[in-house]
Amino acid sequence: MLTYSSLEAFLAHYQTLRDSASLRADERDLLAAMERAIDALAPADRSALALTGPEPAIARRRQRAERSLRLVLVEQGILQG
Repeated sequence: MLTYSSLEAFLAHYQTLRDSASLRADERDLLAAMERAIDALAPADRSALALTGPEPAIARRRQRAERSLRLVLVEQGILQG
């Protein structure tokens, strides 16, 4: 697993891998590891990560989910503290 300097970098890389039509074996393994880390979140937080929109409630839910994910990633050594 790679180490990321920011949550934004992790999420951007995750999105790129997830949206890719074809992945090499090492990229599939990395995507699976990223998904395992995200799966450590509560279901509501996992779904909130995909939310977009200008509404303040959506932004707050996503921010809470990102804080939770940040803690998980730091704990697993995936995100630099």
